[in-house]
Amino acid sequence: MYRSAVVKDRKSACLEPWVIGLITFLSLIVLAVCIGVTVHYVRHNHRETHHYYSTLLFTSDKVYGDFGKEASKNFTEMSQRIESMVKNAFHKSPLRGEFVKSHIIKYSQEEDGVLAHMLLIFRFRSTEDTENINKIIQRILNEKLQDATGPPKLDPESVEIKKINKTETDKFLNNCCGTRRSKSAGQSVRIVGGTEVEEGEWPWQASLQWDGFHRCGATLINSTWLLSAAHCFILYKDPTRWTASFGVTLNPLKMKQGLRRIIVHEKYNHSTHDYDISLAELSRPVPYTNAVHRICLPEASHEFRPGEEMFVTGFGARQNDGFSQNHLREVQVDLIDTDTCNDPQVYNGAITPRMLCAGSLQGKRDACQGDSGGPLVTSDPRNIWYIAGIVSWGDECGQPNKPGVYTRVTALRDWITSKTGL
Repeated sequence: MYRSAVVKDRKSACLEPWVIGLITFLSLIVLAVCIGVTVHYVRHNHRETHHYYSTLLFTSDKVYGDFGKEASKNFTEMSQRIESMVKNAFHKSPLRGEFVKSHIIKYSQEEDGVLAHMLLIFRFRSTEDTENINKIIQRILNEKLQDATGPPKLDPESVEIKKINKTETDKFLNNCCGTRRSKSAGQSVRIVGGTEVEEGEWPWQASLQWDGFHRCGATLINSTWLLSAAHCFILYKDPTRWTASFGVTLNPLKMKQGLRRIIVHEKYNHSTHDYDISLAELSRPVPYTNAVHRICLPEASHEFRPGEEMFVTGFGARQNDGFSQNHLREVQVDLIDTDTCNDPQVYNGAITPRMLCAGSLQGKRDACQGDSGGPLVTSDPRNIWYIAGIVSWGDECGQPNKPGVYTRVTALRDWITSKTGL
């Protein structure tokens, strides 16, 4: 009895072959429609980055020499104004959703004024007509910049644009000081108050190595000069035994160069750490790439503000009396005013006008042994990076009320110019 019931149930559960065929056919149709919709969506919503080189003529109450020097205060202010005018022009146009940024790379003197050389970056759907896009960009700049209020006084009719590729854009940006690649999304590896960095994040960082072993950090300030600390060279003076490597790891390294000569500040005082600055000339120029290029030098008159967010980078130890690390790390620190740093419970008057303090009075965020000579950096409103200090000394590493002490670059800016012409 139970058998027959089971057999009957099985028969009733089976589907006829034609029903199975129909279901399969309908499933394939649904799958094909889904794939088609997905391809259509991707094709029409995928955005590609487009790069342009543009020039724009303007006149100003200031002469070209006032803002013709890269990284100067006037260069930064003029660039901010023009970039803001261009941004507003596109934000008032049909391309407001496609415009990414504009970036002034240089100025040149012309008979009728000054020519701003600028990069423009957009993200368009891949289905857009490139030739039509070029005409729209040109037209928007010609029309919308008519309403821009100066200074400077722009000449919208002078605008010229040329499509370039990403390689050309990178080359232009790499030849500008202080540009860097942002960290990609993902988890960072925490290392004693800091994080490991990715290639191109701090492209001016160098490792100074004596007989192949890392001893100090340094900062690339142009294709042939490194800025570092004087104390790195007190016992190790022979430039032929030094090499400079670039990249985020010591092994494997990205690039390596020998040193031609070393210049230590004439007033360097080993006991007080005053005038702790040096220059190292490379044996040959470094070719600029996305991963290796220079930082900006601030003007001597520039003032960094207490509380300003800064970053220090290096291959140094993770704790006091520890060993150097193979991978470059960063840590965010805050600039501490000199009066606070000279308090009796901090450094009790040891901070001279050639020094600045950065870190945290609570401790933990600091440079350490092996970071000496490396850069303390901060960015301006255009996201261009400047070197504010050189890792110099401190009482152990990351201790409360004992922040890191750095050589103040602005105080010795004229000395750098006297030795390098920069």
